[in-house]
Amino acid sequence: MIFAEHGVFEVKIEDNTLLVDATGPFNEELIKHYEKSLESCIKKLENSTWDQIIILHQLSLFTSEAEQKLTQTLKNRKERGLVASAVVLENIEGESLIKAQMSRCYECADVQYEFTSSVNDAKKWLSTQ
Repeated sequence: MIFAEHGVFEVKIEDNTLLVDATGPFNEELIKHYEKSLESCIKKLENSTWDQIIILHQLSLFTSEAEQKLTQTLKNRKERGLVASAVVLENIEGESLIKAQMSRCYECADVQYEFTSSVNDAKKWLSTQ
């Protein structure tokens, strides 16, 4: 059965950083769309090492299928130059659940990550990686 996408996101590049601003919850259909949207940005970044800042809002949880798909996209990004990811939790609900879920994804993909409470803190942490 095919479902409508759940969640919204915006993707852009700033310097050598992939910026994603997203509001969940997320399902597999959205993650497939997300992966396609990331492709044009990654093509611009992949000839060097780069990092990313992911800004999550509200209840940004993933269905189990979406979590598996996200882990695969992280593995792909790492193969194409991703070094580290800062996850900014803004106006978040279910913070401990989101942290547990995102940690599983990053650890399975073997990508360094850090949770922060602001984009400024995320940039500071990434500058040390």
